[in-house]
Amino acid sequence: MTLKQYKDYFKKEFNWTDSISIGKIDNNQEKAICFYNSKREQAYIGTLGGKTNRSTDIKPITILLRYTKNQDSAEQMAQKIFEFFEERTFFINSKRIFTMMPYNSPIDLGTDDRNVYEYSIELDFYEER
Repeated sequence: MTLKQYKDYFKKEFNWTDSISIGKIDNNQEKAICFYNSKREQAYIGTLGGKTNRSTDIKPITILLRYTKNQDSAEQMAQKIFEFFEERTFFINSKRIFTMMPYNSPIDLGTDDRNVYEYSIELDFYEER
């Protein structure tokens, strides 16, 4: 699966109407979300008998949310997005996706240089092979 497929799924199912992108967020928007391939280190998980015997692949993704100059509304939106993905199972192109969260809540990143609040939501998508 690609970042674009995950972004498109979120946009449709969450009914996101503000700025949405992959790879680079629009810093000019006060309400924006961006999907990135995560830079989190993941331990290698081998499979007995090799990769052909593995039933899932893991795609770690980071979602960056920029959301207003109001901390409370930003935190509430970050929590809504977190809860939308929490333990969710869904399909993209007939492949089942299981969602796992490495953290128990969105990560507060504070404000940017324009005082817009930012949150990070870390996800591990287990894609059925």
